[in-house]
Amino acid sequence: MPIYEYHCPKCRKEVSIFFLTVSEALEERPVCPECGSKKLGRVMSNISSVSKAYDAKNTGVPDARTGGEDTASLARVMRESSRKSKSGYGEQFSEVAARLEKGEPSKSIEKKLRKRVGETMETN
Repeated sequence: MPIYEYHCPKCRKEVSIFFLTVSEALEERPVCPECGSKKLGRVMSNISSVSKAYDAKNTGVPDARTGGEDTASLARVMRESSRKSKSGYGEQFSEVAARLEKGEPSKSIEKKLRKRVGETMETN
């Protein structure tokens, strides 16, 4: 699921927009979630890399043996990556990390964030 950064010249905000697939991001024209403008300019996103391999049991990835996910570990990895990159990932990133720390499943968080911006979890 790609996340693209855009700058809106109308409201002068930088926004992150989630897409289900790369092809969806290329086909659909992004709309500013703040003001509704369709004249967004693409911004080069900051990147981060993992300096060491993480074991799946420590990253919040669903574990087939337990059927659950370690949301606290996923939040910890997210916050560590954010600190290492020395750049802010925005309010939504912090919100997701906080909700994971409280034990909310990642699928639930994604569904609620998509609902907030009028998207669905359905794929074509």
